[in-house]
Amino acid sequence: MHTPKAPTPPDPTQTAAAQTSTNVDTAIANAGLSHTNQITPDGSLTYSQTGTQTMTDQNGKTYYLPTYTATQSYSPANQAIYNQTQQTQLGLAKLANEQTGKISDLLGTNVDLSKENIDRYTNDHWINGFNDTWDRNQASLEQKLADQGIKMGTPAYFNAMNDFTKQKQSANDQYLGDMYSNAQSSILTQRNQPINEISALMSGSQINQPNYVNTPSTQLPTVDQAGLINDNYNQKLGIYNQQVANQNAAMGGLFGLGSSLLGGWAMGGFKSDRRLKTDISTVGKLDNGLPVYAFRYKEGGPMQIGLMSDDVREIHPEAVFEHPDGFDRVDYGQAVA
Repeated sequence: MHTPKAPTPPDPTQTAAAQTSTNVDTAIANAGLSHTNQITPDGSLTYSQTGTQTMTDQNGKTYYLPTYTATQSYSPANQAIYNQTQQTQLGLAKLANEQTGKISDLLGTNVDLSKENIDRYTNDHWINGFNDTWDRNQASLEQKLADQGIKMGTPAYFNAMNDFTKQKQSANDQYLGDMYSNAQSSILTQRNQPINEISALMSGSQINQPNYVNTPSTQLPTVDQAGLINDNYNQKLGIYNQQVANQNAAMGGLFGLGSSLLGGWAMGGFKSDRRLKTDISTVGKLDNGLPVYAFRYKEGGPMQIGLMSDDVREIHPEAVFEHPDGFDRVDYGQAVA
């Protein structure tokens, strides 16, 4: 019988290439499904393919992958607001630049927080108010002494004024100590004010970045191309194994018949005449070209496997003889040799 041909195993390189191609196609489809154009009252977001990029796999095959551009547009009203805001911010940025030039000399000078400068600052800004208060207190004291009949130049007058002078000096020392930190803060404030103004102008001139809307993502499952190829191979291999098993069973039956024909021949040979059989179907072929059939005898019995005398007569006529009953018999030992 002809030996069944085993299926060719899948080429790993071709299988990998097929899987890669499937993965790339799925990725491109998923990207396209994820690019959902959006239109809202505030603006719109649209996607468009603007080119391609190439990718080469490990087998040297080149794929062309589409590249996309997302474009965000404001509504007409929002666009007008955006344009006006940009002009305002640009003006603030220019003003900040001008102010920076004006304070360049200030930034190059160290801040003077020495005791002398702080005392000078205090005297320049607050000492007049302190002196005015104590001048009024002195006039009030002098009026009080006069009302009491204490005249200028008397010991009582001298003692009262001496106490007043000590109180004023003590108050002056306390006042200067209290105002020391205030003077420091004021000097630093004057120094930092122009810088803070420029910083405020610059922060007001920052450009607002557009906000992109999250779009729903649709994912197609990747086809297991490599698995399908291997499954197909395994199915073919199973069919091949079954064919081999059937052939082995058929050959075993035929040669079993051939080895038992010595007794069968003496008893009149093996019935191989086609006219005695029914339900005939071809199941294979011997290496010498003889077809092998499955059949039943018309007289009854199970399905059997064997040869037909008319086929054997064409190749091994010496293995065929006619029985007295008028039907052919076949010597299987010679027929399958």
